[in-house]
Amino acid sequence: MNLKLYAVKNASYKQPHERIQLVVVDLDKSRRYPLNFVCVLPQYFRILERRSSKFAKLFGTKSLPVARNLLVDADHQEEDPEIKTVIKKRIKEIDAKQTCTETTQV
Repeated sequence: MNLKLYAVKNASYKQPHERIQLVVVDLDKSRRYPLNFVCVLPQYFRILERRSSKFAKLFGTKSLPVARNLLVDADHQEEDPEIKTVIKKRIKEIDAKQTCTETTQV
């Protein structure tokens, strides 16, 4: 699978950052969205821990590292400042989560 993140802006939300949805696409399926849709990247990463999202079911215990890699890749390619802000926030959340996990395991 050749996975990438695709940002979808929904104009119906009142909060600027809540209207951006990041979806995972597989470029091996098709080059155009929505034909290459795989799943939505969960907004809250605690959902990944409970395995209650399609993303978590697909990637299992590798969910956080896969999500982080997709976000870092998207951050390098994205030009929209609003989307970049959302991406950077999610990267920080994952890093904080992984740091907490590593600290409790030591």
